[in-house]
Amino acid sequence: MTNLLVGLIGLVPDVLHILFLANSEHGQTNIILALTYELLIRGDIDVHIGSFPNLEPRLEKLLEDNASSYNATYRSRIHFHPIRGPSNSEAFARTGKRSVCHPPGYKGALLGFKSLFEELWAWNEEDYMQVYNSCLDIIHGVDPSTVIVDWFFPQGRDAAYNAGHAAIVLYTTSLSHVVYGLQPNSAWAWKFPMPGTDFPYPLPWHRIPANAMAVIKAAKMYRSSNRQREIRDWRIKHHIQGRFAFADAWRPDRFHLAPGLKELDWPFEVPENVLPCGPILLPVTSAKAQDPELDRWLHNAPTILVNLGTLATPDPRDAMNIGSALKTLLVSWTGDSQLQVLWKLPKHHLDCDHVYEEVLELLSVEIEADRVRVQSWFEVEPLAMLQTGQIICTVHHGGANSWYEAIQNGVPHVVLPGWQDCYENAVRTESFGIGVYANKSAAPGVDTRELADALLKVVGNPSYQAKAAELSVLCLKKEGRVVGAEKIAELVHNPAKMALPIPGVDDIDLPSKSKFQSIKNASGDILETIRLSQSDNKVPGAAYLQRILEFFIVTITTNTTWFLPILGYCLLILPGFRLPILVYLIYIKYFSKAHKSGSSWLRNDTFRNSSFWTLFASYFPIRLYRSCPLSPRRKYIFGYHPHGVSIRGAVGSFASNGTGFSSLFPGITNTLLTTDKFLHAPLLREYILSLGINGVNRTSCVNHLTRSGHDGQGQGRSITICIGGAREARLANPKTLDLVLNIRRGFIRVAIQTGADLAPVLAFGENDLFDIVDANSDGRPWAGMIPRIWKSLTGRNLRMIVGRFGLTIPFRKPVHVVVGRPIRVKESRWKQDEEYVEELHGLYVKELRRLWEDWRGVFGVEREVRLDIVE
Repeated sequence: MTNLLVGLIGLVPDVLHILFLANSEHGQTNIILALTYELLIRGDIDVHIGSFPNLEPRLEKLLEDNASSYNATYRSRIHFHPIRGPSNSEAFARTGKRSVCHPPGYKGALLGFKSLFEELWAWNEEDYMQVYNSCLDIIHGVDPSTVIVDWFFPQGRDAAYNAGHAAIVLYTTSLSHVVYGLQPNSAWAWKFPMPGTDFPYPLPWHRIPANAMAVIKAAKMYRSSNRQREIRDWRIKHHIQGRFAFADAWRPDRFHLAPGLKELDWPFEVPENVLPCGPILLPVTSAKAQDPELDRWLHNAPTILVNLGTLATPDPRDAMNIGSALKTLLVSWTGDSQLQVLWKLPKHHLDCDHVYEEVLELLSVEIEADRVRVQSWFEVEPLAMLQTGQIICTVHHGGANSWYEAIQNGVPHVVLPGWQDCYENAVRTESFGIGVYANKSAAPGVDTRELADALLKVVGNPSYQAKAAELSVLCLKKEGRVVGAEKIAELVHNPAKMALPIPGVDDIDLPSKSKFQSIKNASGDILETIRLSQSDNKVPGAAYLQRILEFFIVTITTNTTWFLPILGYCLLILPGFRLPILVYLIYIKYFSKAHKSGSSWLRNDTFRNSSFWTLFASYFPIRLYRSCPLSPRRKYIFGYHPHGVSIRGAVGSFASNGTGFSSLFPGITNTLLTTDKFLHAPLLREYILSLGINGVNRTSCVNHLTRSGHDGQGQGRSITICIGGAREARLANPKTLDLVLNIRRGFIRVAIQTGADLAPVLAFGENDLFDIVDANSDGRPWAGMIPRIWKSLTGRNLRMIVGRFGLTIPFRKPVHVVVGRPIRVKESRWKQDEEYVEELHGLYVKELRRLWEDWRGVFGVEREVRLDIVE
């Protein structure tokens, strides 16, 4: 039936489909079901749920219980797709472990993260891939407009990414799990407590070192985790692209939904693409409709609800301590009416049937009097019980679902946490004055006296009741499931709103058309460049002075590759500088990693944007053109051709802002890459690093395109590579365009590995900036003397570079640098298909030849000049 429905999807016009991919754990999927309910009420979106089979009965119950809320077509708009393979809970259950609870504090929080990294992801390779492939099949079958994925479902997130969807990520806990690491000024270290520590907010000064160290150590623990490496190896082996989901909590190019409210969390700064919806709770039929007998019992007396989570199976000793505390409360209670207790106490699947016999014996009198009921499972939703108004205190583990349900219904809490986010909620409970963290001394266990004191303190306390009621009013202003469903519908109809605005791009006015100048060729194609300012130099000699400055700047910058290293080595002559210079030389030669780091703290944008480089560009002049605007939400490799003698056009256009790169391509940060040996040369190294220039080795290329950027993963970053390199430089001659390209495939492989688009760049005039003189040259007989003498002595030819005045000063000839249309590249991090490499190489060469044929006439290239790919 499901396959038939999927097949019919394409026949229905103008219907939008969303797909939820989720684990099947009770608390987590309550959020999915709640959002599904609201989306079905809207009636304009088809809802598909991909999850494990044990969720389907709960979905059917939701539909049956709320059928009257939907229109007549609702059954045709909801589809369940079972995922093959074990769920997270099923995989963990096979390990035989009772839980992954841990104590709080510095050491305890690290134990919790270790359990998360090493134990909770309990799939083997076959399991992981079965679930991943099943999710992928569902996505391809449904072809949804939008995918919404549970944050803690890595296979679903992997499948969404690899199917090309920037999925909405749905969190099931607090805001801290989304935004903790995003807080400015490293506030995660000194202001906000790390999850699992149970440190208060704001952090006391004496807790700051432990908190900061816990965060740093947890990050190191993740990177060194054997389990994480094992999963990484599976993902590489099976060509799963993208970062492992756990390390990818927040991104600027997708939307994030969380069930929290800012008022229910610490005062975090929250990005615009994170929506705190408020508690996202299921619509439930009344307890009376679900179980009339239980409803009558609840109305007999005020009730304490004990519900320690879906997966919790208390240790028999802890169960005994809880039972003893409840007994103490019932015996000590002196209120106007007697109390009663409803306790969910499931046993572990490896426990014997009589594991809790002692605690049942302890409470036998109350059980016989029907003041205490102990059940292995609640057939009635706990939320429905809370809505009766008869629950005056809820004892729970601090899980998000239990916490939010109690808050929205104004019920005070007694919290017994034993796990990461549960400790957070326990601390928040006390901070907000709505309950007590009842196992501080014994966590993750339970102490009878401490719990009994907490129960006696909370039950019937008007202060806790008043504060809980206040927060309930806040949550009910607009229910979280309504807020979340409205945002999902908005994003489905307007996908462009999924991404966060890019600072400095989306929030400023782009350059007006008047700033650009267009040129057109005979075919009507258009290039855009920065319009040159028309200044009237009325000051006598100003134009002449400018030309002198231009000449001086170009002369110096063109000869830095030999001048600065010589100067650096000459400093060894000075006795006072000898030792520090020697240490410096050893460092840059043997220890510095600047040439492959992918970043440079020496990059100086003030220098790069200065009029120094405007004068440099106006000497020739160098003009930069774009065939089309480039999206700052992508990453790019600019392939520069030809190399020429000294890549003057590349320096003016891509190493500096002298030709207006930042105006033509706003939001894109470019790095020109050059030979690594320049990064080991004294003084030259610092000069080129100040321009942001880096090494052209593979590590550097990958690091630049996968780090930093708008999303921390390379978005809006670009690199410029002179593809032909030194081999092409040796072929450079005026009135020629011989390229080394056929033997180059490395830049294509880097593009595939990083997902960077390829943008060919052709510099008309680059090869004409210098004359090349050798032993066979007819012109400049005095310059040809040296190559002839060299050849007579060695038998080898010598090429001499000659510019103005017979020196290495480039001629004043125009260079027109044209950026072609980008070639979209599909990312494949782990393995590059050679056929795809060849396909991209062919497209790249085709675009490069198009630039040549379309614009050679416009830029005055002589007829006899041909573009030849010689190697």
